[in-house]
Amino acid sequence: MRTRVEIPDELMREAKAQAAQEGVRLRDLIERGLRLVLAERRHAGRLRVSFPLLRSTRPGVLSAEAVRAAEEEIAQLEDVLRAGSS
Repeated sequence: MRTRVEIPDELMREAKAQAAQEGVRLRDLIERGLRLVLAERRHAGRLRVSFPLLRSTRPGVLSAEAVRAAEEEIAQLEDVLRAGSS
């Protein structure tokens, strides 16, 4: 499919230089970049967090407050990861 996209001059110069350095067509470089971004988005919701297993001498339950705190921590980590990839 053909489409027209406006790309800032400096970014286009860098992309052309990168394509030339790799010996690929600019079209292939752009396609690869799009695929990487889309794949990253698909995998963003699959962040796994490992919690340490702490043995207790007094068995208990996990409070709703502790679960909410863990969910907030995960959301913050995901935000940091998304901001870092931008």
